Amino acid sequence: MRKRFTSLHTASTRAMQATTCVFALMLAALICACSTPGRDEGAVSAGPPDRGVATAPVRYALPPMGWNSWNAFSCNIDEKKILAVADAMASNGMAQAGYRYVTVDDCWVGGRDPKTGKLYADAHAFPGGIAALANYVHSKGLKFGLYTSGNVSTCAGMSTDRHPPSWPQGANGGSLGHERIDAQTFADWGVDYLKLDLCGGKLSTFAAMRAGIAASGRPMYLSINPYSYNRTLRTRFADDGTFYAPAYADTSRISQDITESFASVESIVDIAAADAAWAVPGYFNDLDMLEVGHAFSADQDVAHFIMWAVMASPLNAGNDVRTQRDATRALLTNPGIIAVNQDALALPAVLDQTDSMGALQVWTRPLVQSGTRAVAFINRGAAPVQATVRFASVGLDAPHHAWDLLTGSPLPVADGSVSVTVPATGARLIRLDGRDPVAATGPLAAQRWIWSVTRAGSAANDPDSEVGVKVWPAAAPQPLLPAGAKRADAIVAGGVAYRDGMAVSVPTQIVYRLGRQCSSFQSDIGLDRRSPPTSRAAFQVWADNVLLYDSGPLSAATPPKTVRVDISGRDTLRLVVTPRSGGDARDRAAWADPSVVCTSGSVGAP
Repeated sequence: MRKRFTSLHTASTRAMQATTCVFALMLAALICACSTPGRDEGAVSAGPPDRGVATAPVRYALPPMGWNSWNAFSCNIDEKKILAVADAMASNGMAQAGYRYVTVDDCWVGGRDPKTGKLYADAHAFPGGIAALANYVHSKGLKFGLYTSGNVSTCAGMSTDRHPPSWPQGANGGSLGHERIDAQTFADWGVDYLKLDLCGGKLSTFAAMRAGIAASGRPMYLSINPYSYNRTLRTRFADDGTFYAPAYADTSRISQDITESFASVESIVDIAAADAAWAVPGYFNDLDMLEVGHAFSADQDVAHFIMWAVMASPLNAGNDVRTQRDATRALLTNPGIIAVNQDALALPAVLDQTDSMGALQVWTRPLVQSGTRAVAFINRGAAPVQATVRFASVGLDAPHHAWDLLTGSPLPVADGSVSVTVPATGARLIRLDGRDPVAATGPLAAQRWIWSVTRAGSAANDPDSEVGVKVWPAAAPQPLLPAGAKRADAIVAGGVAYRDGMAVSVPTQIVYRLGRQCSSFQSDIGLDRRSPPTSRAAFQVWADNVLLYDSGPLSAATPPKTVRVDISGRDTLRLVVTPRSGGDARDRAAWADPSVVCTSGSVGAP
């Protein structure tokens, strides 16, 4: 089994330059020294700090939890069922566990008023109207969600062969061309969550609906699905080149509809692995509504729920919560699994290890508490297997403790590792507690990060994805690299060669633990020489999921920019490079001469 996280050795002492560069900030004074003549291997980060573009707080910090009507009822919905669902969720422990949204999916539309242009509900199924329904849901301490489409009709309205003629058709009930008036109507009705299916419409509807929601003045979670009735849009965003979901949505579906088969669950997990690098703070990849409690075995239900949780997907129950089995309710409200999904660091898991047959997989993600990891084992084979994870393989030093999050029980730790039995087509979720590597004053290229992800989820699975590390001076002992990372022979940003840093594919994210002991981060940024002339990418610096810097889109011709930000009191540093369109598999960027100033230790200090 391969290891993704391996300790990075500290680089050897960095040579000091005879001529000192003067900066007002302590950061510049510590990191911007040039090398001794004859040993300089490139530029250093030394420019005036770039102001970047205006930043804004994230709209929603955590993936949503709720219930959606489609998987349980399809088009066979009405007011009475939704009222009963709200009653059940408020009383059966689901609301207390975090499930907040009650969402009415397709088939509620009665039509559009030709005089006012406003949508109205089907009077037979929803005689009280949507506003009254939303008010009732709110009275239960819950939030209300509603469906619309990005075409002239809803998806059901385009598929009249799927259901009896007596069911609402949704013909002429889509929002395409009516996004602003519909957003205002939804706001007036008290909608808190909007599910927007493309339904074969135009991608421009997503931006138009986002603008409409903003104009309405009502906070409304926007969940989009670009794949409904669009079989040509690739589910790996970077391969399409036309659509960048995080610019418009709070969450986006990444696949065609889930079905009641475990093979469907497995296929969506594979897509989620490839798309993990797109999940920037405030945006979540949606693995689709849950099929827990429908046609799966008990072990498959557990595996399904664990993988959705560990990938930081929205958790939208899709079963009939009015009549669910106790075992289903207990799983959906499991506090340990939900705690991972709702962890404040909000990082999706990455595929860390896999066996030679590809049946047993180990997925890991750091949690907000320093020194913790969530580890999911999923067994896609036909027989139970024994699975082992070493603390060192996920970058945790002693002391070591482990917990089974499904049962809440402690697990034995032996020789720095934990072993569990994973049932066939099942999963286990555990939490590892240890001690994290913490950044120290000096260059970041030589230091251990706690999490990284590339455009295909793992560079080992895609030759076009990488994190290339170069440490200065070249004669120094080179650090051991995480699986998927490579040694870079050059760091080039905006046409300028630098002495150290990280050369990355686009998108890529890297997270360091700061331990609230660091005050400043600095780096030069730019696209590197291998990027096509048409490349566009943005650099972002996040600390504890607060956006501190956004470069805006840079091209291959943009000269290097210097980023310098205050990270005082922060626990995590997140370096993000992301395209502002669909992107190109050949896009490359560089964090050039990245460094931090901290109160703890030093890396590369004289």
